Amino acid sequence: MSGTVHGGATAEMIFSGDELLRGDTLNTNQSYLGERLLDLGIFATHALCVTDDLAAMVEAIKAGLARRPAVLVLSGGLGPTEDDLTREAAAEALGRPLEHREDLLELIRARFASRGWVMSDSNRKQALIPRGASSIPLTGTAPGFHVQQGDTLVVALPGVPWELKQMWEGTVEPLLSGVQAGASSDDGDGRASGARVVRAQDVRRIHTFGIGESMLAEMLSEFDWHDPEATIGTRANLDGVTIILRGLASPGGGDKLQTTQDRVLAILGERVYGTDGDGLPEVTGELLRAAGLTLAVAESCTGGLVAKRFTDVPGSSDYFLGGVIAYDNRVKTGLLGVPEDVLAAKGAVSSEVAIAMAEGACRRLGADCALSTTGVAGPSGGSEEKPVGLVFIACTVKGVTVVERIHSPGQREQIRERSAFAAVDLLRRRLIDLARG
Repeated sequence: MSGTVHGGATAEMIFSGDELLRGDTLNTNQSYLGERLLDLGIFATHALCVTDDLAAMVEAIKAGLARRPAVLVLSGGLGPTEDDLTREAAAEALGRPLEHREDLLELIRARFASRGWVMSDSNRKQALIPRGASSIPLTGTAPGFHVQQGDTLVVALPGVPWELKQMWEGTVEPLLSGVQAGASSDDGDGRASGARVVRAQDVRRIHTFGIGESMLAEMLSEFDWHDPEATIGTRANLDGVTIILRGLASPGGGDKLQTTQDRVLAILGERVYGTDGDGLPEVTGELLRAAGLTLAVAESCTGGLVAKRFTDVPGSSDYFLGGVIAYDNRVKTGLLGVPEDVLAAKGAVSSEVAIAMAEGACRRLGADCALSTTGVAGPSGGSEEKPVGLVFIACTVKGVTVVERIHSPGQREQIRERSAFAAVDLLRRRLIDLARG
């Protein structure tokens, strides 16, 4: 098959928009698509941002097609304005003239009417798609489309993230998944005919916390990280380091990948908090639910981020009771009962205050467990004794309190986010200890 790496199908992505190149808009679509493609066993080899210029877009599409990837995703440029040029660029690069689709125009008009708006004449251009292409059902007012061009499935999606996600998950992923080897991919006029990409890669993810990439590399040094049957990669983020394993989607390849995964899990032990789709707050929430325990939080430097981590999870009301943002010392003493003499002697950023905050949250909210954070998020306020990035995290579980001192690098936002995840991970480890007795 064309467009393969180590036997796996490849993809390329082209994002149009001056706002992306200026930095006015963060391109979250790239990370989303890269992740979803990898889940399908399709490896993204190229991602390009292109200015709102027809010639530049045409050149980029032609260059992508020349490499014959299995999938070429175009994002953005499907709106009604003069600088929305993806339709025109795709038509020219593919050699497929644009055709007006009256059915699409009626759908767009109906979408405007459902919102109490009147469609303007400028929106008529959104009913144009390349000859032979199939439209993707509307999520907003911009239709997407897909068309088979030789070995490559070309997919055009809006740049608005929520619209792109709905179209990808509702139409494109079903088109790409569940494929049978040898299935026909083109019905002769370029329209979709079902199967597109034979899944040739299996992908596993192992999520860790509290360990850096360099230490991971040392701990996993026994492996050949470039083994095509079990390729190892890492991705560092604020919620820890994810180990990505890729191998051949065949019985033999699957055996090698499973053996590698089992060995990695054995080496890393409790540093692993989940695999594949497991998130740290989700895993910790399930431990709370399984134990029948409730949780409260008392936050200073994280300002509600720990509570957000938990309440982002659907169903967290089963175990999460609430919290106190004790930013000012008067809140620490008045609401949480932190002794004034402890604050005076040890300072707000101390293990003693963190412990008193967690225990106070348990009392005030009637919870079985509590987390607290207090630290110096910066950029100012640090000292030689208590530098920027120093954070104390306390965790109370059924009357037993432990505290950890961490020093997070980075700017204020990164320090706060890392500290919030570190608090969640501390509770996770405490709950595992509790379950073991």
